[in-house]
Amino acid sequence: MQLTKHQQILTFIEDLAIGSKVSVRFIAKELDVSEGTAYRAIKEAEAKGFVRSIPKVGTIRIEGVKERQIEDLTLREVSQIAEGVVICGFAHLDRSPNKFVIAAMELNTMVRYLEEGALCIVGNRHDAQIVALNHHTSLLITGGFEPDEEVIALARNNELVIIQSPYDTFAVTSMINRALYDRLIQKELILVEDIMVKDVSYLTADATVDDWRKLSQNTDHSRFPVVDEEMNLVGIVTAVDVAGAEVKTPIKEVMNPNAFLVGRDDPVTHISRIMVWEGWEIAIVADQGKLIGIISLQDVIEAYQQVQKQPQFGETVDNLVLSGFRFVDDAEHLTIEGEITNAMSDDYGSASCGVIVTVMNMAGYIGLRKKYRLNAITENFTLYQLQPIAVGTEIKVTARLLLVAKKHCNIEVEVTANNAMVAKGLMTARIGDKKLVSETVY
Repeated sequence: MQLTKHQQILTFIEDLAIGSKVSVRFIAKELDVSEGTAYRAIKEAEAKGFVRSIPKVGTIRIEGVKERQIEDLTLREVSQIAEGVVICGFAHLDRSPNKFVIAAMELNTMVRYLEEGALCIVGNRHDAQIVALNHHTSLLITGGFEPDEEVIALARNNELVIIQSPYDTFAVTSMINRALYDRLIQKELILVEDIMVKDVSYLTADATVDDWRKLSQNTDHSRFPVVDEEMNLVGIVTAVDVAGAEVKTPIKEVMNPNAFLVGRDDPVTHISRIMVWEGWEIAIVADQGKLIGIISLQDVIEAYQQVQKQPQFGETVDNLVLSGFRFVDDAEHLTIEGEITNAMSDDYGSASCGVIVTVMNMAGYIGLRKKYRLNAITENFTLYQLQPIAVGTEIKVTARLLLVAKKHCNIEVEVTANNAMVAKGLMTARIGDKKLVSETVY
């Protein structure tokens, strides 16, 4: 995709040598843009830390400081969140784990997820602790269990951290996830005004299809807002709208009068969800009905990624709960099975209701993805039946697709233990507009 003028200027400034002077006139001349466009780009570069305005000197290209990602919790912060005690590795507490791994699987399986710089959340499993340390992974030992001398000596030899927490694995994982979530919602929101393109190419209501073709050739774009003489938005026209129309056909006869309008103060995270789910490629930014800017889906996605980075596999609570489950050969329905562990239990030693609902909900997702390669978001989940399930019980979860329509689907999910039903629910989900490119692996 071709970069906008605004993005081209930012790239140009970033490529300048450290110490170079940056001015509006210099940028406008070098890149053949208006001084207003150059000024806005320089201000954003200053906000990003590429340049700095120095009194009596001017604006100078500086070496920016790498921004710390909001997800980069240090081991010191992890220790505080889990109310833990640091056993060893005090000098390395400022490190940020690049991955969280829960030792809730067989050793040969767990090894695939271990990597240098990760943090392994583990209970009183001596073998798992040793394997993690040998892979240069620090330890967060749950349940208040004390590591033995061999484990401590190996951690010190490998310059790794061991943290001991009094809480169980599931509680510690929930506390860490909650801390990450709190950081995300406290982060300053990116607004539409921050990313919109203000130098908008547009057509007037009295333009023709031939005018659209000329503007499309000059700008390499195919979607344009349509405005009246006072810049009031009256519609949007795309290549699909003009296809097959005569060159002298008025734009107002083929345009779509129902453009997707957003305000300058709308949060990008909210707009991104609407554009993805409703299939809008561009959104028109208007102020009291007047055109002031435009944003594309690509602009929105890039901004959204700055706010909330996609989590890696195995780091979300959903995937952590499912990490101990496996597929069952079932030609008719999606079936998975696994054991209820201590990390999934409540205060009474039975499977937590929240964990069971999570497993059932994810089974529905997987069933929909495997059979139809579709993605969905839950709108309603009704739990009809739930019996206490003891820790150590092997359960089987089966998802049956009752109805798959264009936009919605109904999935019935049953949980059985020892051939007896212990839980049953109905999941209603909204289906995304596009099929998955490749099947998600769980």
